[in-house]
Amino acid sequence: MEVKKKDNLKVEISEINKNISKFPFVDLSNENIPVDVLKEIPEEAAIFYKFVPINKQKNVLEVGMLSPDNLKAKEALRFITQRSGLETKIFAIDENGLKNILKQYRTFRGEVKEALYELEKELESEEKIKLIKRKERATEEATQKIITDTPVTKIVAVILKHAIEGKASDVHIEPVGNEVKVRFRVDGVLYTSLILPKEIQLSIISRIKILSDLKIDETRVPQDGRFHAVIDGNQIDFRVSTFPVSNGEKVVLRVLDSTSGIKSFEDLGLQGDNLKLLETSIENLFGMILITGPTGSGKTTTLYSILNKLNQESVNIVSLEDPVEYFVKGINQSQVRPEIEYTFASGLRH
Repeated sequence: MEVKKKDNLKVEISEINKNISKFPFVDLSNENIPVDVLKEIPEEAAIFYKFVPINKQKNVLEVGMLSPDNLKAKEALRFITQRSGLETKIFAIDENGLKNILKQYRTFRGEVKEALYELEKELESEEKIKLIKRKERATEEATQKIITDTPVTKIVAVILKHAIEGKASDVHIEPVGNEVKVRFRVDGVLYTSLILPKEIQLSIISRIKILSDLKIDETRVPQDGRFHAVIDGNQIDFRVSTFPVSNGEKVVLRVLDSTSGIKSFEDLGLQGDNLKLLETSIENLFGMILITGPTGSGKTTTLYSILNKLNQESVNIVSLEDPVEYFVKGINQSQVRPEIEYTFASGLRH
């Protein structure tokens, strides 16, 4: 009887919220959302901020929010939709509607689960299973055979594909206890997107190392590399860093999606005095602008936006970068190479 009363109370509160909200209520409990609409808001953001895409008409994205007056959620939504140049129309939704739409995001996990099943079938041989599970260093020939198996390739491809679709700036693949955690960084915040079995850790990391032209058998020191992949017809660059940890290696992939274009000042999220200050500062003939912030906070995006604004026929621009993340037509971009004593300092002297 006590449980029933609580359930009835929740229903009554939900009904009250529908009536007093200044946002129109929409019932999503039985609605199916097209995949191309779901892609406009990453699953991690939808879960964390409790908002989901409903429909897209031209440049307007209709969004259902459990708490439409939540300022943090509305600010996060603004940053997400700005990337695609979309305006938003907000609707109020209830818990049942939110749960129904969140279930429809499960394609990612479904694709990986299917690939894992295929991998298990491929590894029925005792020799292969031992090779993956033991921590001893495998021969390069044997390791190559496993990591080029279709299931492993498919798992890595699915992770990269959904990182791009989810507008992630970074992908973290890290061993945690008896599992491997895959996290996406979206708008500066890391979200757990997938949990993989510990047994395939070596295969996944080795596959990424081969793509990045890194040493497969070197796990004692950090390594840096880079590769590109064609995803949905677009060439995407990935910057790769490996880092030794107590129970294996952690891999971080930085997503460099040049197809997303260089942002204008207006799209950076700067407003009022801050926008005016930056516009005035970049017009100065001398001086320095120092931009700092944590990973994924928009440093690279801001710097390339500045370069793009200054890029005119009458101006000669030279940039020293490590690495060159986006190529801008009309700008002389130079990659520093400390290993041959070409550093930022030596580059500035020329």
